[in-house]
Amino acid sequence: MLLQYPKLSNSADVARYEDYRKAHHDFMKAYKLLYEEVSSFSLIPERFIQQAEPVIDRYLSKIGDANSEQRIGLQAITDFITNFYTFMDEATEMFTEHQALAGHTMKYLEKVSFLNRKNQDRYIRECEDDYLQLMPELNDLKEILYMVRDKVDTTSRNLNRLKPVWERIKDKIAE
Repeated sequence: MLLQYPKLSNSADVARYEDYRKAHHDFMKAYKLLYEEVSSFSLIPERFIQQAEPVIDRYLSKIGDANSEQRIGLQAITDFITNFYTFMDEATEMFTEHQALAGHTMKYLEKVSFLNRKNQDRYIRECEDDYLQLMPELNDLKEILYMVRDKVDTTSRNLNRLKPVWERIKDKIAE
């Protein structure tokens, strides 16, 4: 969605509006990056399950009469699966929080769009206060974005911790 802004004047009154525009631009840039990261991340757990399930099933079918070494391997798989489910719970929470942020962002953008249409032929000094009234909402959105960003970073780190554990398990199963 392209945002159009009202005509600017050469007045010093524009400074506050410029602060709003900069905050709006910075938020939209950060939101877009977060959205792209969450979107690309969403397929990773599903792909992992599709790859891991047959490997684990094959291993479980082989160990019918498990000796102690195989039981240790089975315990490692069980621990990994428990950790993976914890990761999935975190990822689900992250997606839910991101979805809520997206909903709030759309409501905010609808307000901006309304103001843009309403004020398109006016000078900024005539409508600056309309936009500045959105600043508290924009600040709230930025706070939510930072919380979701932290959740995305944590979830990504946890996935990166799981990957080498899975590789070791997969190598042991293949032996």
